[in-house]
Amino acid sequence: MNDINRAAQVHIEWQLLIDTMLTVSSVHRVQTLLVRNSRLVVPHSAGVYAFWWLGGKERLMHANRHIVLKGPGNRNVDVRYHDWWPADAPYPCLYVGKSTDLRKRFGQHIMNGTRSRLHFPMEGNCKAEPHNSSCQLRFGIEHVFSAEPEPLALIHTEVGFSWCDNFPDNAVAERFFAEDRLVGHLRPWFNIDSER
Repeated sequence: MNDINRAAQVHIEWQLLIDTMLTVSSVHRVQTLLVRNSRLVVPHSAGVYAFWWLGGKERLMHANRHIVLKGPGNRNVDVRYHDWWPADAPYPCLYVGKSTDLRKRFGQHIMNGTRSRLHFPMEGNCKAEPHNSSCQLRFGIEHVFSAEPEPLALIHTEVGFSWCDNFPDNAVAERFFAEDRLVGHLRPWFNIDSER
């Protein structure tokens, strides 16, 4: 395939990704994906995914939108989350990722069945030590809604999930590029980490 044809193919694949993940009908409330015997099941296949805020945008914008990360030389880095999502996003995007097993990764983010709060607020909005390296969504919700007594219940009712597992050619590379492009386009809050 020559470069001109490849550029056209990349554009077509981006449109398919948008159609698969960035529509209201493609975003599914977390609690519906956790129902046993549901017709809608997160697959065990490899792909890219996004978590979305389905609750009122005003509630999200009035939450704790400040976090202090550790930067180079262990210096504090102030980060403030803003309303910077693109107009074509169906909802505010919270996190974008990729995985070789979408269902397993979905579960690692939610951590269903765990106690009510895994991450407790730190003084000065400093980032708490994550419970594990795979729970960015849970950590982010618990930080942003630090006064919420039941953050898992909030995730169940106010967070949505979409995915795309259609990467037939050069899948590893295409998932990598799709994740990067989605992060750049959707500007998800919980993908922000300090530079090292």
